[in-house]
Amino acid sequence: MEENQELESISEEGQEPEAENTTEEQIEAETPAPIKPRNPNAKWYILQAYTGYETRVEQTIREKLKIQGIEELVEEIFIPSEDIVRTKGGKKRKVNQKYFPGYVLIQMELTPDLWHLLMNIDRVSGFVGGTAKDPLPLDERELEEIRSQISEGFQQAASEEDYHVGQKVMITEGPFSNFNGVIDEISRERKKLKVLVSIFGRPTPVEVEFEKVKNA
Repeated sequence: MEENQELESISEEGQEPEAENTTEEQIEAETPAPIKPRNPNAKWYILQAYTGYETRVEQTIREKLKIQGIEELVEEIFIPSEDIVRTKGGKKRKVNQKYFPGYVLIQMELTPDLWHLLMNIDRVSGFVGGTAKDPLPLDERELEEIRSQISEGFQQAASEEDYHVGQKVMITEGPFSNFNGVIDEISRERKKLKVLVSIFGRPTPVEVEFEKVKNA
């Protein structure tokens, strides 16, 4: 009896463990998503869209690319912008400011099919550079300049509704160019600001036009 028990014990210990049940979902979760290969023929172009509809145009492009199954022709769609806080009527609100209103930058291989797709999108008026049917790609140096401006926090001049007394600004033109100051008075009729800048350690009022200052 003891020998039989020992044999049974050895037999049980020698059994291979049961294989764990692996579901298809687990396999899919562990499988990394395939990396999209880059298109060596893709170049940067500037598409002209109606101002204020840049984001909608981008969404429509992506939808139509997927429907037609030619997503591999487009590497990147780039709308230079940033979120800023503006004050109007004493209230602050967050808005998305476009650096180049009406421009949609696209890195793509521009085939005849893709050209027709883009030209048939609502609120797209054409390309910037070259001719309507033969647009010129963007120079790499121009693209780097755009990216550099964005990384440095480049901002367009604010509209008159953005200004308020006590706001810090930088003068961009004239004899006091690059001086930082604080808005002391606003003349909306004349479209001018009185900015207090520090000269020889003293606050000195300087009058400038709206378009000659930007947020500091």
